Parts: sequence; structure tokens; C-alpha cells
Amino acid sequence: MWRFRTIEPGEPERNPRESEFFRLTEPDEAVIREFVQNSLDARRQETAVVRVYSGSAEWHEVYPFLETLEPHLKGCGLSLPSKEKVGFLTLEDYGTTGLDGEITRSDSNFYNFWWREGISAKAGVSGGRWGLGKTTFHLASKIKAFWGLTIRENDTRSLLMGKSLLKSHQLNSEIFGYAGYYCGDRFTPVDDINTIMKFKEMFHIRRINEPGLSIVIPFPLDYISYDGMKRSLLAHYFYAILAGKIKVEIGRSDSNELIINKDNLIEHVNSLSWKGTNWENVDLESLMKFVVSAIENRDRCVSINIAIPADPEINEDSFPELESLRQRFRMGDNCHFKIPLEIHTANDSAGLKTFINLHLQKLPLIDSCQEFFVRSGILISDIRTLGRRPIFSLLEVEDEPVARFLGDSETPAHTNWNERTEGFKEKYENGVRLLRFIKKSALKIVTMLDEPPVERQAEYLRDIFSIALNKKVKGNGQNKSGEVKCVGEILPGKEPLFDIRLIHSGFIVSLNSKKENISFPVTAIIKVAYDSRRGNPFSQYEKFDFDVSKDPIKIKCRDCDLRNYRENIIEIDIKERGFMLSVVGFDSDRDLVIDIKEVV
Repeated sequence: MWRFRTIEPGEPERNPRESEFFRLTEPDEAVIREFVQNSLDARRQETAVVRVYSGSAEWHEVYPFLETLEPHLKGCGLSLPSKEKVGFLTLEDYGTTGLDGEITRSDSNFYNFWWREGISAKAGVSGGRWGLGKTTFHLASKIKAFWGLTIRENDTRSLLMGKSLLKSHQLNSEIFGYAGYYCGDRFTPVDDINTIMKFKEMFHIRRINEPGLSIVIPFPLDYISYDGMKRSLLAHYFYAILAGKIKVEIGRSDSNELIINKDNLIEHVNSLSWKGTNWENVDLESLMKFVVSAIENRDRCVSINIAIPADPEINEDSFPELESLRQRFRMGDNCHFKIPLEIHTANDSAGLKTFINLHLQKLPLIDSCQEFFVRSGILISDIRTLGRRPIFSLLEVEDEPVARFLGDSETPAHTNWNERTEGFKEKYENGVRLLRFIKKSALKIVTMLDEPPVERQAEYLRDIFSIALNKKVKGNGQNKSGEVKCVGEILPGKEPLFDIRLIHSGFIVSLNSKKENISFPVTAIIKVAYDSRRGNPFSQYEKFDFDVSKDPIKIKCRDCDLRNYRENIIEIDIKERGFMLSVVGFDSDRDLVIDIKEVV
């Protein structure tokens, strides 16, 4: 039954305010982040399984589990929402330890989960520090309640409890506190086999005797949706899935359960609409391939030279073969770096050697930066340092000393690393300086790698300052003027690398036969736009003009590979002198402007 403690004379009344920490995220996002984080923390094998199930149960079956809660809900101005079906959300993990430790008052996971608020025993690589995350389970329920069923490692018993966070309220002549528990006598967990079997059947709990935790949230908020939970799982835990830390099973009563793992993640990512999210216009397949490359190459990172790891700085001397790295970065290669650090606590002057990994890839064709900070499998979602640079960036934090350090700076919702987090400055020597360095390390390295080459750059700043169109190539097409205009400065006495020829509704690009000593492969980026009377035609390009990846545009190539093509940009790798690229399907009544340049 549900039990609330009475407030004795002289004991202050208190209403919970912990939920305010989680107002910045949607309920389905907050619930998924909290549960999966706990599952990652409690892993006892390489890959944990997280199961999410949305269903409904008959009212008459569920009501006995809520009957003694109803008067307290009414005392707080709430009521049970339905007398027909009871919607519920079941969250389970497998391959974990469950809520282990002593049930009675002690520093155990079981006691911390049910009885401590604003206090946490987590440290090291574990996710939470505040002891507030479980508040999200209450926030997701219309009646501010949930149940938890756990089986612990080395303990075959199933233990069931529930918790409701309401507010202080009065029934008859008694005043009750805000927190209530579904429990046995003396607030102990329910372990009656018949009760637990009925509970498991009613809420579609699959657990038999495997260690782990099952959470049931009755009457979930209306805007918690199946697709929303699936999006949250993929957007916040794609790294953990690709790294093999977890696999996900998600289902609902009207469909079969899906299994999402590192082998089919991109398939499920592509199955969802990301409209209105940060991934709306992102090439997600390229992004996931970048993350896979980061995971596979974490042991083959280029080591950055940091003279004083306790007070780190990055400069040109930090990189071995800097010019080679710059060329690789500008060519779009994946670049992997290991940055050594040293953590000093206030009570330990010796310091702990540690490191972070940083993975970067520059892709000129992407619309915006995709920047990720991951600590122990958890995505820290609110840090942005690279602006709108066309870069994929992933900062990995897995080593225990730096994971502990950053965990101590984390906000309650695990969305930022904040130097003003309570107790952080006092715990570490030079902690603020080190934290700022870690957060800005990607920006520092990108700034070093993305400097232009030392030789003259004829087209540098071309996208900022409009350059006059200065070369016209006649053709036999049916454009109004019969011309293709080519952007870029033609240097006196220097043969251009490319020839461009107009054809009906398009153009052909080939190598200039007079150009000697070409070193293959050659990477080039081609931009196309319709001409305009004023301003830069490329800045005036709109998606409805054309998209080179869609009909009616057709691309054919010889002796080259298409690296990427989308909207008005085509990126190619030229392999031989016989190279030729034809692009047709443009409006034959409009003049084309072509810009082609070699990527060096």
C-alpha cells in the first residue's frame, strides 16, 4: 500500500523543487537520458540492454495498486486521470547490477535511489552527482508517481517499491509530507511473489530472474510519444550504441519491439523525421560514419605535446608534422588526437595523469557544425564552441580521473560542464582553468589546423567579398546568352587546371590538356548557381532553384569518384587525366555560374 509520513509539531513542511532543474528538456528526453545513464553506470557486462515499452492495462487490474494513493492525490488537488485504460511506460535494463546494497539505511544504491534526494554516492565515471535525476520519473507521470522492481546481483529476490512526490497536504486532521511510498510495513520493499507476478504481467515486464531494474511510470504525460522516445534514444545515446556499451529494445502494444544496436543504428536514424531538431538538415550517415571512425581509432590518436599537463596550452609546437596534419584536415580526412592532462585535487599535490580524445573532420558540404562532448557514454548536450564551421567534432572522455573531474562540474540534468557547480572550485587546484581548456580544446586545435596555406590563395575570402565574373566560355547550349560564367581570378601566365564547356541544360568539366605535372588524386569542389544581375549568385542560391542530388539533375563522371553532392555543391576525387564530369538538367532559359577549385 501507499504510505506517507505524518508531519509532527515543530517539523517544517516542505514541497519539492527539484523538478526545476529539468525544465529545460522535454519529459520524454529527460526520462530517457536519466534511465539510460543509470543503466550505463550499473553495467556488469560489456553491453547492457535497455528496453522501452509503451502500453496500456485494464483499470480494474491497476486500481488495487493505486487505491491507497488516491486520497493523497485528492488532498493535493489531483485525481486519477482515467477509469478505463491505464497508459504506462515501462523501462528496463539487463546486464546491470540492479539496485544493489543493503535495503536499510546505508550508503547503498538501493537506499540512495529510494531515500536520498539531492545526495548521491556516485563518483568516477558514473553519471550522476546530484541525486536529483530520478525526479524525472515523477515529472513524466500525471500523478507524479512511479514504481521500481529490481533484482540484485547475488540476490534472487524481486523487490518492488513505488514513490510519489506530491506536496505537503492534509487529510482529515493529519498533515502529511510530500513524499509517499508503495511499500510494506515499516517502509520496506514488497517481496510477495503473487503481488510481484501480477505486477510484472500487468505492466509487460519481461524480467524473470535477471539482475537489473524495471521502472513503471503510470499515466505518462500526453506529449511523451513513442517516436519522441526513439528520437531521444538515438540523439543522446548514438555514441553509447555505436561503442557497444548498450543496445536498445523499444516497442509498444500495437507493434513488434525493435532492436537497435551498432550494426543497424543508421537504419533507425534514417527511419525518423528530424524536422525541428538539430539534425534536421544533417547528413546523418556521414555523421555516424565519423563517430564509428572515432571509436575505431581511439587507440591510434596523434598525441598532442602538452608541456605542462596540469596547466595545458596548445600552440604550433604541440603538433608533430603540423603542415601534414593541416593538409589532411583540409582534405576532409578524419583526424584523431590524444590530449594529455593532469588532475590535481586540493588534497593531492602529486596529480593524476589522464587524457581526453578529440576527433575532427572538416566537410565543406555540410550546412552547420556538429559538435559533441561525451563523458562515459553520456552526451553533454549544451556545450558549443565551434560556431558554424563545417566540421564534425567529438570529444571523448573515458579515462577515470578526467571523467571524475568533469562529472564533478556537471549540471543536474547532465547538459553542461559548469565551473560554478557547487564545491567544484574548492575540490581541485586550477580546476577552472583546466575545465575551460577542455571545453575549448576543439576550438584551439581547429584554429591551428584550419589556417590557410602559406602560398598565395587566389580565392581566399571569395565567399565573403564578391569577385567580378571574369571568364566566359562559349558553348552550344540554349541558355539566353549561350554562356557559362566561371568565377575566380585567372593568374597571368598560369594555366588553369580545369576546362569548362557548356552543353544543353548543363556543362562538362575536364582537365586542361596544357596543364602539366598534375599530382593525382586531385580533390575539387564545384559550386553551381543561376546567374543574377546583382550581388553574388552563390549567396543568392535557393534550394528550390535545383538540387544536384535530385531530379532532374543528372551527373555522370569518368575517372573520378563523387565524394559528396547536395544542393549546389559537388565534391569529387579525380584519379586520371581522362577525367570528365557532365552535369545536366538545369533550366535552359537561365545562365549558369560555375566555380571550381582544387582543395589543397
